[in-house]
Amino acid sequence: MKNKSLTFKIFLSTFSVGVLVYFLCALVFITNMYGYFEKKIFEELKTESTLLEGYNLSENSEDLSALSELKTQNRITLIHTDGTVYFDNTIDASGMENHALRSEFLKAKEDGMSTSSRYSSTMLEKTLYFAKLLENGDVLRISCDQHTVGVLVLGMSQILLIMLVIAMIISGVTASILSKKIIEPLNKINLENPESSDVYEELKPFTKRIAEENFEKSQREELRQQFTANVSHELKTPLTSISGFAEILKQGGTDEKTTKDFADTIYEESQRMIALVNDIIKLSKLDEKSISLEKEPLSLREITREAIEVITPIAEKKNVSLNLSGDSGLINGVRPVIYEMVYNLIDNAVKYNNENGIVSIRIETITETHNVILTVQDNGIGIPEREKERIFERFYRIDKSRSRELGGTGLGLSIVKHAAKYHNASVLVESKEGDGSTFKVIFIL
Repeated sequence: MKNKSLTFKIFLSTFSVGVLVYFLCALVFITNMYGYFEKKIFEELKTESTLLEGYNLSENSEDLSALSELKTQNRITLIHTDGTVYFDNTIDASGMENHALRSEFLKAKEDGMSTSSRYSSTMLEKTLYFAKLLENGDVLRISCDQHTVGVLVLGMSQILLIMLVIAMIISGVTASILSKKIIEPLNKINLENPESSDVYEELKPFTKRIAEENFEKSQREELRQQFTANVSHELKTPLTSISGFAEILKQGGTDEKTTKDFADTIYEESQRMIALVNDIIKLSKLDEKSISLEKEPLSLREITREAIEVITPIAEKKNVSLNLSGDSGLINGVRPVIYEMVYNLIDNAVKYNNENGIVSIRIETITETHNVILTVQDNGIGIPEREKERIFERFYRIDKSRSRELGGTGLGLSIVKHAAKYHNASVLVESKEGDGSTFKVIFIL
């Protein structure tokens, strides 16, 4: 079912409240009016009883015949102290039942006077009774019939219906105006710059969130453009070299040594391109969280040993020693992603180390804080203080010429950062130019 508009929902709610208020007001009015008239009737019955006390109301009094001829719409009943009815102006008293157990009779005997009411068998009428204790101990009871609230409502149905129509019209117009006024500020929100819009106080968190999302969107777009430009630049250099050397080889006339040198260069540049594309794919998967493998219990030490075995030949060329220490470092993670993170940290520590340098890798489990910490420390060239905040940016290199010479793609630390984030881990860097660097990855167990 198609969702109703907010304007319609506000209109319907306001209109419904207006109609509901009408019915509640009508109910209160009718109930109070009915109660008011009932109270007035009891007052009239009381006044009439006072007037009747001027007659001689004993059983054999001559005033009883005058009382029977009295023009009144109310029923007058005289009851002996034992409950026997000895006079009634509407029916023959001799045929009436004993009233000793009637509530109004008992209460009048006790309190001097009383009021009560009883509904008819049809529930359309009720009889109001006023009873008063006379000086001789008898009880004078005056009663009259009154329509119930339902009959009153039926009698007033025409005026109530007219009032309902008027209330619905007023509620409808008010609801329509109010709903449009409520929605108007929402329609005027500037989605490009929502915080500049004049909105309700309750909507400010919403507009703030839109502004934050806009900012994040612009940042992502800027990063995307920067990433595209960087990829184009990084691919252009090796492609230009490959194309140039291939064109020379195509023309022929080069000696065997030159041909071999050109082929070596083409191979190296193509390997650079393959490494770059592979790193871009890895980073893209981490960005989109499209890794389908589930996390599993892993030994960080075992993965680190595997990475060291692969990097050892590169380290031996520079005479850099790799030292591993610490415990097994059990964590939950995606094995290929953890491997890439560890590999890139150790690979960077070797690449940017000095000849005869040292790379120390330590794994420790801190049970008190429920952490596993991977530390990769080198005594290489270090990182200038001003560059620390940018080293995790894609394609950012401190020394571009040296990076290309060492075969770096500029994506290694970016992969480390995203891999850590994927595992809810944090990366800390301590470094000083010329004194080496220390990278710590802190996993939460």
